[in-house]
Amino acid sequence: MVIAIPMSRDRLATHFTKAPQIGFFDEYQQLIALHDNPAMSGGCSAKKAMLNLIIEHKTDIVLVQHIGERMLGKLLDAGISVSQADNSLDLAELISRAKDLNHRLLDASQGRASLNHEKKGGCCGGSSGGCGCSGKAASANSLDPRLLKMPSTQQTEVQYAGFRMIK
Repeated sequence: MVIAIPMSRDRLATHFTKAPQIGFFDEYQQLIALHDNPAMSGGCSAKKAMLNLIIEHKTDIVLVQHIGERMLGKLLDAGISVSQADNSLDLAELISRAKDLNHRLLDASQGRASLNHEKKGGCCGGSSGGCGCSGKAASANSLDPRLLKMPSTQQTEVQYAGFRMIK
């Protein structure tokens, strides 16, 4: 089992993506790897690099004190469990807490709303120029224009299938 812990001053960082480092531990509290957090450089692509680093280490559980709803959703979508703890705990208590199912976050809505993301008009948009990823994130996540066509006026019923609820 691999447990990722965002670290600041050898403790659990207060906010997940703002942690200076990410430590990867096994269930016996042994440090497997310690990396500088790629998300510290800012922007969508940097946060994606952080997510990829966690996935590359075959992480089973990420331990957080606070996390944004967008990143929480991405971790959960990647099949990575997320457990919440307080940064006053020592390493042994953190590892134990990570394995306790009662502290798991199960839905993206349990994360903090990203006020800056909305202020910027979402990824790569808005009057302030967006997040600074030069449109790469928006183009990667954009919908196929064929899906946006309006149904013909002769159609009387609207049918929906395969949508995921976004809050």
